Amino acid sequence: MKIYIKAIHYILFAIFISSCSDFLDEKPQSDFTQEGTGNEDQTSKYHNLADAQAELQGAYNTFKADIFQLENYTINDIQSDNCYVGGDGSNEEAVDRIKLTSTNAKVGIIWSQYYSMAGSATTVIENTKLLEVPQSQELEKRKIIAEAQFIRAWAHFDLVRLWGDIPMVLALIPTITAENLDKWYPVMYPSRTPKEEVYEQILKDLDEHESIKYLSSKSQGAFLATKGAAYGLLAKVYATKGNKSARDYNKAIEYANKCINEGYTLVDNFDDLWNPDNKFTKESIFEVYYTADAPNWAFWTLLKEEDGSVTWRRYCTPSHDLVNKFDKENDTRFTASILWKEAPYDTFWPANHYPFAYKIREKSSDIILMRIADILLLKAEALVELNQVNQAISIVNQIRKRAGIKSLNPSMTQEKARLAVENERQLELFMEGQRWYDLTRNNRLIEVMSQHKDKDGNKLISNLNENKYYWPIPQLELDKNDNLIQNKGY
Repeated sequence: MKIYIKAIHYILFAIFISSCSDFLDEKPQSDFTQEGTGNEDQTSKYHNLADAQAELQGAYNTFKADIFQLENYTINDIQSDNCYVGGDGSNEEAVDRIKLTSTNAKVGIIWSQYYSMAGSATTVIENTKLLEVPQSQELEKRKIIAEAQFIRAWAHFDLVRLWGDIPMVLALIPTITAENLDKWYPVMYPSRTPKEEVYEQILKDLDEHESIKYLSSKSQGAFLATKGAAYGLLAKVYATKGNKSARDYNKAIEYANKCINEGYTLVDNFDDLWNPDNKFTKESIFEVYYTADAPNWAFWTLLKEEDGSVTWRRYCTPSHDLVNKFDKENDTRFTASILWKEAPYDTFWPANHYPFAYKIREKSSDIILMRIADILLLKAEALVELNQVNQAISIVNQIRKRAGIKSLNPSMTQEKARLAVENERQLELFMEGQRWYDLTRNNRLIEVMSQHKDKDGNKLISNLNENKYYWPIPQLELDKNDNLIQNKGY
């Protein structure tokens, strides 16, 4: 009843505003940011494929939101043993200490932006499906839909990993009126879909024959949904979906291989990946494009100001735990991933020798969200679970060889191989938004984070339990949607 009353107030307010101002023509939108279609009938709001392409570009631009310029690192690197929070702020400190609440601003921002991403993609998918085009344009139409499905699958995958059961809206929402309120508000404000069904929707969006077949094939990075990016995402989904003991690791390997077979290869020099001038290398798969004229702002929050100076505490300070794991003498990833310089503070390290995350070096740096080293090591992880340890460690040694460090002996137990792959993923993919998801995927969160230490060697995290695998539902969403139920433990 509460939500219906609020909705009626919104409708009456909109009618009042409309009558007072002829030039105001704002359509109400749902929490999932899908613009009202203006009518109840199922007709596309697009006039042609150019309209669809323009709105698809807007969906791609959601990869430039906060969730990919800072919050991906907040979730995966700050919240894990990779980094201390670095910068100031009680909301950020709570993430670092794994003490989130439903009113934490970070929780609300990340939820909202991922739903904006999913909603933008759904708008493109459904309106393009409804658009009638000549037969000569049918393949282009299917490609637009497939690219939008990739974007939606990405958003839902991150959402389900963070929150478990999540509400999903997969339909176009008409403009809400007093007459259609009863019909559409349950669609706009649904209950949480069980995570198993969320994963099935992700797999449907990434269906090899109905979706991926229409994507472009490339063997180097692109700010584009390609076959390689979709296969890589599918490999991650199969390596995560369901209980660990029941996962289809053969499927994870199958799609990792399909991604690899698109032709991606490791660059020779690890540092080259982070040179701002090296756009779209042969190792990159999915990469968000930036220029000096259309810059990222991640470099500013993580590394330095425009003139190269540091006058305030940067976010994502590499932890002592992480730094101590590197072979500092030989591992080329150490100097490529972490820059040591003087800082005007000594919060976590001595001020005259302070570490900064160094993979986003300039405002023109692209942000790589998927690369072949990640997929190779994911394949190694799946091989270990199938007890094919020799093959798994062979892949790990391929990564280590590029890093300049000695190979591991492949004759090891399955348990040691698990730790070897986990360790290599941590060092290789530091500050690439992977560590938290790695720990939760492999049921290692409590064991690892219970040992995480501050600069003085004191344990940082206490009283961890399995409830912390998932985040709390934002309180604002609970207040708006009576159908939502909070995650356990919050």
